Amino acid sequence: MIASAIITSFSIASLLAWFRYSCGLILSAKPAHDYTPQVAAANELGFLEVQQHLPNANERRVLDTLRQKLERDYHLLNYLLDHSPALHTGTESFEQRMMMLDFELMKASYAVVSLLSRSRARRVLQEMTQVVCYFANTMGERGVWTSVTE
Repeated sequence: MIASAIITSFSIASLLAWFRYSCGLILSAKPAHDYTPQVAAANELGFLEVQQHLPNANERRVLDTLRQKLERDYHLLNYLLDHSPALHTGTESFEQRMMMLDFELMKASYAVVSLLSRSRARRVLQEMTQVVCYFANTMGERGVWTSVTE
């Protein structure tokens, strides 16, 4: 019984470590062409501004506002990727699903760490920003990054 608990705990810890390492690799990869600024401008997304303001944000209220902007941009990009005929490929890649899960885990993590440490909350928001950048670039790579309001 104890051996099973130890093995299960070790397996879960290993899976979590693999997941975090894989997400870090995906987010650190530099694309051949970065479409992020064009996609952000065309769709009036605020995640690049969040990225600029994040290092100086110290108050919880400010951090919460930045988190809300990131969540809005994340949901909008996912909606566009899912519903735009020119962007919809029919299935999400395993990499995209990992990034979606990472964003949701970081969102939950923010809820906890924002109560404990502002610096850790900023690091979580920084990773959330990187995930939003990943989806903006994915949208740009699929070829259509013009505004949905046109």
